[in-house]
Amino acid sequence: MHHRYTLAAFDVGGSKIQALLFTEQGHILAHIRDRGGNPLERGLEVAAEHYANVISRLIQEAGVECVDALYGGVAATEYFGDGLKNELEKGLPKVKHIRIEGDGCALISGMLGHRDGACMISGTGSSIYVREGDEYYHLGGWGHLIDTCGSGFMLGRLAIQAACRAHDGISEPTLLCELLEKQCGEPIWDHFIKLYHGERPYIATFAGTVFEARKRGDRVATRIFNECARDLANIAFAAARRIAKPFDLVLNGGIFAAFPEYAEAVKALCPESANVILSDVPPVYGSAVEAMYDIGLDCDDNFRKTFLAEF
Repeated sequence: MHHRYTLAAFDVGGSKIQALLFTEQGHILAHIRDRGGNPLERGLEVAAEHYANVISRLIQEAGVECVDALYGGVAATEYFGDGLKNELEKGLPKVKHIRIEGDGCALISGMLGHRDGACMISGTGSSIYVREGDEYYHLGGWGHLIDTCGSGFMLGRLAIQAACRAHDGISEPTLLCELLEKQCGEPIWDHFIKLYHGERPYIATFAGTVFEARKRGDRVATRIFNECARDLANIAFAAARRIAKPFDLVLNGGIFAAFPEYAEAVKALCPESANVILSDVPPVYGSAVEAMYDIGLDCDDNFRKTFLAEF
């Protein structure tokens, strides 16, 4: 396969990292999916070592001599300034150019290209990211200890909380008790050692019980669904006040992808100035768009089709 450039892209969320090498034509040379975890949770040096290891494995698997540009969309990296980039440069001498940003930029670029816009994430965590020229900021998304409304973690946590309260006779009965037990193989109130050991990503896996119980008419699950959708829409209103003009808002993340009814509910509650677009590409595709931007190339339809067909 003849190509001029070898590029790398990766995306890091709470549950997984997707990383790949590709050419400027969109052909994928190597692809690795591994455990996630951002620098805020794992510590900067530990996270950087893990990401560098994944990229090194890609380079070895593809048998390439060097990488022209690497772009990474990494949740919570904005808290560390250039710290993650500097650590990766030390660990990846075969990569000529490295750029790292919060994961929101890649989600915007995946659907809009490298231009202004916003994205709303609902995966293990949640937030809204806005890009306006050289300015880039997030609203919400202060981590699961502070604020991660409408996320997979929050949906799962609220489902577990509702089931435990029903078990204790504090609140009304709910189908969530049955669905949670079915998923974990025992009553959820007997499952707490595993819940706490699995931490945020594991609790997020129980989000689906809310959607299933809601479909079956459960009032508790319906309230959780509606409250979480409203919480996310409220952040979109905050973004609209900051932007103060019509803007594109891309919805992305594992919860939106797995449960389109949730995306539609959030969309219906968003401000009129937001042109809401449901993403149809994986987040790492947006990282690939940004890596291409760094070598001065745009991603045309042929690049997009080739990349997604081989992903």
